[in-house]
Amino acid sequence: MRLAAANDLDAKLAELYYSKVTVNLEAKSTLSPNEFWSSMELIAINNKAVMNFKSKRA
Repeated sequence: MRLAAANDLDAKLAELYYSKVTVNLEAKSTLSPNEFWSSMELIAINNKAVMNFKSKRA
């Protein structure tokens, strides 16, 4: 593709998306803080188990 054609395409895309909202900044999380920390605890326990398993195999 020629450079001029790419620049034309970029300009057309910029014009198309100028007034579009592409990010939803009003999104609210449905996950409670307690649920979040519980999931983080599960991830940490899993990681610790994997590290212990790897150290026992070595």
